[in-house]
Amino acid sequence: MPPDTADPTPPLSEDLLAFVASGVDVLVATRDENLMPESMVAIGALPHQDLRTFTTYLPEALADATVRNLLRNGDVAISLVRPTDHKAVQIKGKFITLRRSTEADKAIQSLGRAALVEQFAHIGIPRPVSRRLKWWPSLAIDVRVETVYLQTPGPGAGEPLTGGIL
Repeated sequence: MPPDTADPTPPLSEDLLAFVASGVDVLVATRDENLMPESMVAIGALPHQDLRTFTTYLPEALADATVRNLLRNGDVAISLVRPTDHKAVQIKGKFITLRRSTEADKAIQSLGRAALVEQFAHIGIPRPVSRRLKWWPSLAIDVRVETVYLQTPGPGAGEPLTGGIL
């Protein structure tokens, strides 16, 4: 169901921006025309200041199935998980645009990648291992956010996030 455009409350929040900057593992899930799920790791994410749009970056060499699904139906779920405490949210929305990432995007990805490498190091994954994750060149996908769900294990998991409380 499309978001109520009359609703003045944006689906994203300022604390989500800080959460993304802290270093999150990003998974992008799509589906094909037969409703078969497909998922891939993305490196880097950018919640927009309008708090209604979200960009994430797909390693180009691995993105064929995801891109095909996005172009065919546009449904997307993006899971963001912070490895050190399993704090997690899921963003559901509609694909807007696809483009090759620019040098400016690469800088955003580099920051997200560095933060994620540190998160992984804190849970025992050696930095050289996580630095080998494929990330460049990449494709940027923009998503119109419809709903954000709390996915952190425990009370409230699966509930829509409102008011920006993680």
